[in-house]
Amino acid sequence: MKKKKKKIELIVSILLILICLPVLFLLQSKQREKWALVDKTGIETMGIVIKKRSGTTVTTAPILEYTVSFDFLYEGNYHTRYGFNISEEDYRGTFIGRKYKVKFLPEAPEKTAQIYLDEPVYSEDVNIEKERERILETYK
Repeated sequence: MKKKKKKIELIVSILLILICLPVLFLLQSKQREKWALVDKTGIETMGIVIKKRSGTTVTTAPILEYTVSFDFLYEGNYHTRYGFNISEEDYRGTFIGRKYKVKFLPEAPEKTAQIYLDEPVYSEDVNIEKERERILETYK
């Protein structure tokens, strides 16, 4: 009886995996399409990094992840994108207060905004200390 139960559990587990994998692949594919659309047709502006964070996410195993949050201006209003995932290399080279190229879709600016950390706006670095002070005061 125990062998039969184990066998059924194994079959159910395999079926769940076979069902979930295509769904995960589809979701990931949709996400890539969305990012490609933003990259190709998104509105370009300038954003400023207001926070960087590294931390551990626990799913089945701990995963170290790096994120930045940034502000950008659209139609006279500031929008903030929180927790944008980045690589460890980008994390180490990113500075709070520095401005970078940002692209987004106008129908959902905060959800679709992408920051291009490989495209800093160095001409804006003259005020970086002032920006850091403003950020520290604004985002306590």
